[in-house]
Amino acid sequence: MSKYTDFFPLAGGGGGGLTPKFQEFTSSGTFTPSQALIDAGGYIETFVVGGGGRSTSSTNPPVGGEVLIVPMYLTSTSSVSVTVGAGATSSSGGNSVFSGASAGGSDVTAKGGQANQGQDNHLSPSWGAIDNNTAGNGVFGYGAGGAGIQGDGGVETPLANSGQAGGNFINGASGIVKLKWFE
Repeated sequence: MSKYTDFFPLAGGGGGGLTPKFQEFTSSGTFTPSQALIDAGGYIETFVVGGGGRSTSSTNPPVGGEVLIVPMYLTSTSSVSVTVGAGATSSSGGNSVFSGASAGGSDVTAKGGQANQGQDNHLSPSWGAIDNNTAGNGVFGYGAGGAGIQGDGGVETPLANSGQAGGNFINGASGIVKLKWFE
């Protein structure tokens, strides 16, 4: 039987157990799993947000970037490419990608938000507001949908690296990739 502190370390990381580690990507880069991560079992949690969309029509609001939370196990210290999707400047936002297969895990792709109410194959609630309705609020506010015409419920000016869609003819925000693991 294991001790509770083997799975949930005491404050400050003392008393046995593993210490949580975090890395956040606000622009594209590389994640290199540590040997300590692999030795601890390789468990990692990914939070991947695509770039937000931008409307190209005053009557059809844009969609926020898709938000995916995917746990996985990595098996090697091979470098992992991380792509952060750009926010849309003309229509659709860019995809954000965690290429975990290169280290024995899985590839995770969060699609960029689309223009004009399009939301093909998205898993998160990120639709835009139309006809005085409220937009989808995304996940923890990430990937929220944009406002249609002024006064519709939805994001007008998106926060940086939130994957939120812009309001009426306002650019979408870039996405983000957040990682959490234990060693």
